[in-house]
Amino acid sequence: MVTEQGNIFVPYHWHEELEIVLILEGKVELLLDGAKHILSPGDLVFVSPRRLHQYTSISDLVVYYAYVFPLSALSFAGEDITQTSLIAPLLEGKLCFPERLYPSQGELYQRVYDLITRIIALNEESPKCFELLTKAYLYEIIGLLGREGLFSPHPVPVKNMDTYRKILLYIEEHYAEKITVSDIARYLCMSPNYFSAYFSRHFGKSFSYFLIRYRIEKACALLASEEDCSVTQAAMQTGFENISYFIKKFKQVTGTTPAIYRSGSQMRIWFNPLFPQV
Repeated sequence: MVTEQGNIFVPYHWHEELEIVLILEGKVELLLDGAKHILSPGDLVFVSPRRLHQYTSISDLVVYYAYVFPLSALSFAGEDITQTSLIAPLLEGKLCFPERLYPSQGELYQRVYDLITRIIALNEESPKCFELLTKAYLYEIIGLLGREGLFSPHPVPVKNMDTYRKILLYIEEHYAEKITVSDIARYLCMSPNYFSAYFSRHFGKSFSYFLIRYRIEKACALLASEEDCSVTQAAMQTGFENISYFIKKFKQVTGTTPAIYRSGSQMRIWFNPLFPQV
């Protein structure tokens, strides 16, 4: 379980895995391929592979589960009707999961909710054969959604999606370096003023705010995953040239210092060891 307080911001990103999010407390704004969704307690969200998404809290306390895994882990070695009609199209991106399930959907919602909470409990406790049980529950979720006809063709990319991806790829490739508005505007063949206005309008944040939060996310990942990574190394590897400034911004974003975070950190998005990130 992930508990976050204050101004939570998970920058626009995408990945090859399916992401399942369950909101327990608070409200969150989700941008999914540019469309805005307000998530409330009880909402279940399925973010299909390769879809751009961003989370921003709109309440002081947010508690949620996030579960991420590659659909390839559910693929069958042999061909059968399940593989060809459902698993393969999901894996190839021809079909998408429903974006949300609501408590008002009654029995379907309750059954999927129960299965997801079982998956989370299994992976927290890691009992014998928990990997097999996890896969069984995931198959059951897919079966329930398929029976209700809730899978849909992959949406046509919205206008500006190519530009979104170019911006994010540029940040991903250069966040450890010095980046100016002029640099990225030149890369996109825009004027600096036009780019700044474009970014704020489509990403909901200024470019400087987004870049700082993106770098802090990367620093958190380093501090959480590499035991020998010092605070100075985390700062230098994520584009912060001034250590004092890094510590100041880190505390503003996370509510704690990099050193304390490193000693007891918890990743915001939990990757199940059964389904390693690929």
